[in-house]
Amino acid sequence: MTVISDRDFGELHFDEAWTGLCEVFIFGRLCEVELIVQTFDGDSISDIQRLAFREFSSNKAVVSLAVEKAIFSYYICRSEEYRDSFDADEVDIKAPNAHAVDHMRDLVTLKCIKVLSPFDAGMRQIGFIFDANFDPQLGLGVLVTDGSVETVDTQDILLG
Repeated sequence: MTVISDRDFGELHFDEAWTGLCEVFIFGRLCEVELIVQTFDGDSISDIQRLAFREFSSNKAVVSLAVEKAIFSYYICRSEEYRDSFDADEVDIKAPNAHAVDHMRDLVTLKCIKVLSPFDAGMRQIGFIFDANFDPQLGLGVLVTDGSVETVDTQDILLG
């Protein structure tokens, strides 16, 4: 395992992927989660990835708030579908009716932040990967592109 001290990402370990730690305040709590910097075939971390992470780091509060709101909207649009998938004795625990962003605090848990390898030239992408009580198998992923939420869906949009 290779360990480096990176000027942007801090201490990173390489064992098939560059990983480290990242702190972010989201849904009312400070979370220290795994940070993954995606690279392929032994490529080095790109300048676009560094820029994406620097921008995220300097705007964590704004980006986190946008992620919270996007998750709430996503959940509200699909809550009946989620509620229909649980038995009566667990529906109000795993997929309760939510009326405010704060209600998501007990339904999702941030597991990882991923700095994606740029597939389109110049696109700065950060992914938020969550476990979700209402979708325990597929969880939730939020893709932030150039500082704005682009997509919310199951976490497999960010895996790979």
